[in-house]
Order: sequence, then structure tokens, then C-alpha cells
Amino acid sequence: MNKPSLSSQQLTSPATTRDTRLHGRWLLIARVSWIVLTLFLLTLNAVMIPSYDAVLQAHCQPGPQCFSIQLTAYDRMLLHQFGLSPGFLAAYRVMLDALSVLIYCVLGMLIFWRRSADRMALFCAFVLVLFGAAGFTNILQDTLAPFSPAWFVLIGTLDALGQTGFLIFFFLFPSGRFVPRWTRWIALLVVLYWIYTIFISNSLYSQNSWSNLVFFALLFSVVGAQVYRYRRVSTFRERQQTRWVVFGFSIGIVGFVLFLGLGSAFLPSALQQSGVAATLVAGTIIYGFLLLIPISIATAILRSRLYDIDTIINKALVYGLLTALLAAVYAGLIIGLESLFGLFSRQGAQPPVIVVSTLVIAALFQPLRSRIQRVIDRRFYRRKYDAHRTIANFSVRLRNQVELSQLSEELIAVVQETMQPASISLWLRQPPRNENIPGSTGGPPI
Repeated sequence: MNKPSLSSQQLTSPATTRDTRLHGRWLLIARVSWIVLTLFLLTLNAVMIPSYDAVLQAHCQPGPQCFSIQLTAYDRMLLHQFGLSPGFLAAYRVMLDALSVLIYCVLGMLIFWRRSADRMALFCAFVLVLFGAAGFTNILQDTLAPFSPAWFVLIGTLDALGQTGFLIFFFLFPSGRFVPRWTRWIALLVVLYWIYTIFISNSLYSQNSWSNLVFFALLFSVVGAQVYRYRRVSTFRERQQTRWVVFGFSIGIVGFVLFLGLGSAFLPSALQQSGVAATLVAGTIIYGFLLLIPISIATAILRSRLYDIDTIINKALVYGLLTALLAAVYAGLIIGLESLFGLFSRQGAQPPVIVVSTLVIAALFQPLRSRIQRVIDRRFYRRKYDAHRTIANFSVRLRNQVELSQLSEELIAVVQETMQPASISLWLRQPPRNENIPGSTGGPPI
């Protein structure tokens, strides 16, 4: 007697998959711990905001322990030109840090409210609160940590937990298990690295070469683990979650690096070293990019039926590249036409140049967008692109096809090319014979 085989639904049913939910007493302890920790960190940050504002405005000699905004003569000139005061600059920095803490905690609260019974989601809620309230900003490090050794140990411990938890999260996401299994040893190295960085070398503000090398090696191991998990282990839904996190992480890091690179290449050195520009411009843009990472993590965990991330990535690639190309063409047209008009006339021709350049950009927009869309579809979405083209061509031929045998062959070929099944067969249902119709052949009516 043959043994019964399990269907795909049985293999993926909750009874045969690993249970990732907390129950009973452990769930209660975890929830109470998260609530106490969150209230404690939010209270500390709220109480320390006035002290943080005072520290930012304090006068001190530049050094590793000086966290105030050092205003140069150029900075004071910029503030005077814009009608701003040093107090406003400090208040804006406080607002950025406080808003970042609030965003991290709100995202952690949403995950805790919706998925607190799931161990991976609850771990993410802990990490977001710890990292956002004790590691991402300097509110507690600049106010409580220098106050006494006891506060230094407490704030340093919370900071280390947030920093290590944030990296270890990517070794566990999305299934909650270390994949590959040897990544648990790298997780131990992450813990040791942040303990040494925060408590022994205190190199958060004076990074040395080997410390940076270790940090980037840990980041590359995180990326390698996620690539291995995505290609070898993850299910379809886990891959969708990974795409959301990778999308947010990539946009945040690439935007951060591009902003720093472009600023270093094109901005004057005085403006690059300006505390006013670093707070009002760089701080706002950098915080905005980096906050995309926790937002994408929360989206990947909270959405039970995720949006089509492939469509979002596709549109981001198309319109990002389109914007860059049109901006380059627009700048080239402005410079080229200005130079051309300057050869024939001593007076500038700024309005005609702008009008002509704008019309050219408007004419190029749609053809260039279509061309970029086709290139990206062929390069990154080859299988879907070929499947769409095959189905479209088959729909055109279907209107003119009358031979049933030829139509069957073409239908099998289209399914084989687009879906690539392991085996395929076509069964044509015979039309029912109506025995009650007069003149029809067959036996007597029933």
C-alpha cells in the first residue's frame, strides 16, 4: 500500500511549520518589559531635552568631549544674514533628535500593538526603541552619560543593546533564525565589538582605522547573510519582506552617501565646515534618508499582504534615472545656449534660453521615459518582460487562428515559455450532447 503524500498546503500549514509565537507567562513578561523600557527611555529623553539644549549652546574648547555647536565667524555671518540666532540653531538640532526618537518609538509601538505575540516582531520592537532612544541620537549620551559613572554605565549599556540588536536583527530577519547557522558567531562578534567601542575605547567620537574596518566587515557579513537567505531559504512572502527592507536600506544609505559625496565635491570648504549648514541642511537630509530604514522594516513586518514592491522599485529606478538624465540635459542646454548666444551678442539671453530648454525637456520627457522603462524591464525584469511580450503576441495571433490543433500547440508553447512548468498537458472538454434535440443521433432520451 502506497504511503499518502503531503500536499503543498499541508507542508506549509501552521501544524508543520515552526511556531514563532510566545505564549503564557513568557509573553506577559516580554510585553511588560517592553512597556517599562519604552516608558523609561521616553521619560529620560523628555526630561533631558532642556539640558541637551543647554549643552548645545554651551561654550567649550573643541575636543572629543565637546558636543556643542562651534560657531565660526562664517557661521555667525550666515546666521545674521538669515536673521537667526544660536539659540534657534540649537533648538532645531534638539527638534531633529527628539523627532527621530519619537518616530522610532512610534514604529516600535505599532509593531508591539499589532504583532507583540510574534517573537521576531517583538524583538524588532525592542530594537527600534533601544536604538532610536539610546543610540541614534545624542540626547542621553551628551547629558546623562558624562554626569556620573553610574549613568555612563546605564546609558552605555542601553546604547550597546540598541547597536548590537540593530545588526543582529538583519541576521535573524525575517524568519527569526540564524541563517546560515554560522552567523550566530558573527552576532557574538557584533556584541564584543560594541562593548569594546562604547566602554573600552570610547571610539564613538574618534574612530580609528581598524575599528572602521571591523565595522564594515560586519556590515558586509549582514549583506551576505541576507543574500544567502533570500536565494536559498526564504519563502515567497519572506522574499517580499526582504525586498521592502533592502529597498529602504538601499535608498537610505545611497542617499546618505550621495549627499556627502556631492557636498564634498561641489560645496565650498567654508560651507562644508559650517555648523549652520551641518544642522539646518545636512542634518535634515541625512536624518530623512536614514529614517527610511526603520520605516521600511516596520512596513515589512506589519503588512500581512505586502504591496507589490517590484512595482515600486521599478518606478523608483525609472523616475530616478529619468530625473538625473533630464537634469543633466537641462543644465547642458542652459550652458550651451548661453555660450552660443554669447558668441553673437554681448548681452545675455537668459529668458529665451530658459524657454527653449524647458520646451526641449518637455518634448524629451515621454520618449525618454518609455525608453528607460524598456531598458530597465529588459535588464532587471527579463522574465516578466518576455512573458508580457509573448502573451501580447499570442493575443494578436489568437484573433486569426481557426485551426483547433494549431491553437492548442501555440497555447502549450505560450504556457511553457511564460510559466515554465515541470510538465504540461492540455485537455479539451467535449461539448455535451443534448439528447432531447430532434434529429440528434444517440440512444433514446433518459
